[in-house]
Amino acid sequence: MTISFKTKVRKQLVEAAKSYSKLLNVKITASSNLFVVSDKYILRFYKTNFLHLTGVKTNLSAEEFFNRCFNESIMEENFDCDSSKEIKGFVRQKLKHLVNFHSIFEQKLLFQEKFEKGKVSCTIATTNGECTIGFIDAKYCVRPKTILDKNHLDKSKNIVEIIPLLERIF
Repeated sequence: MTISFKTKVRKQLVEAAKSYSKLLNVKITASSNLFVVSDKYILRFYKTNFLHLTGVKTNLSAEEFFNRCFNESIMEENFDCDSSKEIKGFVRQKLKHLVNFHSIFEQKLLFQEKFEKGKVSCTIATTNGECTIGFIDAKYCVRPKTILDKNHLDKSKNIVEIIPLLERIF
């Protein structure tokens, strides 16, 4: 029996939400005197950023979508992800990394300020070589905007290697 693409995506959304949730009460600090714009960036993760990272479409609010994925009550009719081959590929690439999202920050990473890729413009981006995560400004921190497959940092710009500092916040 063949499992549908949407069924596989639902399963991955649940796994991804559980992984992403491990970063909700964590502050990650990336600091270096090699940065040009700021010497330190605080990375924070919010429930409302999860939906955008998945690449799926839904009529649910971003927070409700995350909550349903996390508590495993998300239904296939709650989201759309298979309207074209391009969308399927896009979602597949994002979820491949989101299912183990929290572990990305438990290692040495490459960071780049003023990251740009196509129409995407971010304050800072980081990569572990397998995926690139772009962050945008929020008042006192940066929050995730995009996740791309593979390393997309611009080799012609300053790249800084850092072991990020993870701190639990309550």
